[in-house]
Amino acid sequence: MAILDYFFYNWPKLIFAAWFSIFNLLLVWVYLNERRYIIERFIVGFFVSSAFMSIIAEIVGVSLYNILIDNGLLIDKYNFFFIAISIFFDALFIFIGGNLFSHFTGQKNYIGASIYMEYVCLERLCLVVATNYTNYILLYIFFQFSLFALMRKKLDYLFKATSLKWKSIFVYLTGLFYILDLLYSAYLLFPELGTNVVNFQNLFWLDTMALITCCFVSGYINISISESKEHDGKIEYFERLQKSQEDIITTLAEMSEAKSGETGQHVRRVAEYSKLLGTKLGLGYEEVENLKIAAMMHDLGKLMISKEIIEKPAKLTPAEYDIVKQHTQYGWDILSNSDGELIKMARIIAVQHHEYWNGQGYPIGLSGNGISIYAQIVAVADVFDALTSERSYKRAWSNEEAYNEIIKQRGEQFSPRVVDAFIECFNQIRVIRDTYLD
Repeated sequence: MAILDYFFYNWPKLIFAAWFSIFNLLLVWVYLNERRYIIERFIVGFFVSSAFMSIIAEIVGVSLYNILIDNGLLIDKYNFFFIAISIFFDALFIFIGGNLFSHFTGQKNYIGASIYMEYVCLERLCLVVATNYTNYILLYIFFQFSLFALMRKKLDYLFKATSLKWKSIFVYLTGLFYILDLLYSAYLLFPELGTNVVNFQNLFWLDTMALITCCFVSGYINISISESKEHDGKIEYFERLQKSQEDIITTLAEMSEAKSGETGQHVRRVAEYSKLLGTKLGLGYEEVENLKIAAMMHDLGKLMISKEIIEKPAKLTPAEYDIVKQHTQYGWDILSNSDGELIKMARIIAVQHHEYWNGQGYPIGLSGNGISIYAQIVAVADVFDALTSERSYKRAWSNEEAYNEIIKQRGEQFSPRVVDAFIECFNQIRVIRDTYLD
């Protein structure tokens, strides 16, 4: 068979290749508001479509099979060899098409591949169930619009979802693709299935198995979407709760900072530095969000220190300094009557953020990893910001001077691990500094 004959014989697939391209353009217009390069997108969509790729796979697979037959390497009567070759090249070109589709649409992380595989499975289902070209076309239209009707209300979410497990959906669809391909192979193993010799009962099990399998995969996908929505809802609630807590705690923290001549921007910067460092060190999402808020309360105990000492412009006497050091214990005491992970974290930070890695800090003299990782992080964030801020008793250091001091204290005052993270994040830290100026 000449190459052009394959395209002539498979003319319905060329129609669906065009439809695949048009339908995806419509989705991109409506849900992503992207209307550039229409002609280019249509052409690319047509040639990478699963329908077009399946024709190419058939050409390559049949050509290779014939070469093997002509050279005496295979015997024509063993259809399962032909089936194996067909499925291999079908899967290969679908893989190529899916990757090209993902690349040209910019839908990475299994998103584009999953959307592509939906069309692949849709077309394979039509091949299994249909008995002629007319049925094939009508079923494709029916299944396409049925799928759209079922997913229409979810499409906006699908194009914006960040927590949806697209990889799992892709795996479900890939499994369905192989099942449908194997079911379609029954027509090669039992040629009478494709004739009018058999009645409806002979095809009942084949079609039913295909439809039931599709329903199960569709159910799995809907479960994944529901789980993703539930997860996003929890994250949204958590963020609202965090925001409410943050507003209250910011006000409280600003009161403590105001006593020492510092500003609410100091509180904000320390919080943002701490979140950045926590993220760099691999802490989880909720953990770093809690850290950001808890860091704001690191000097809450200063509320219990007299104004005369806290705002004294001159150097403190040893006795006065001993009083100031008590703010760590006061912070612990103030926060000790509340429960919850956030307050527990804030309590530990309040009492430990002046402990030194080498054990020379206060109030207890903890050292190394005996100091909470949260306090280790806030210690670096607090000192950097204190050094780069102007106070009545000192000038502001430059970012570079403070940076060098932090590095100098690596393994002495500060955790080596946190200092290393600080070095890697320094450019981002400077951006935060510039964003929240006094």
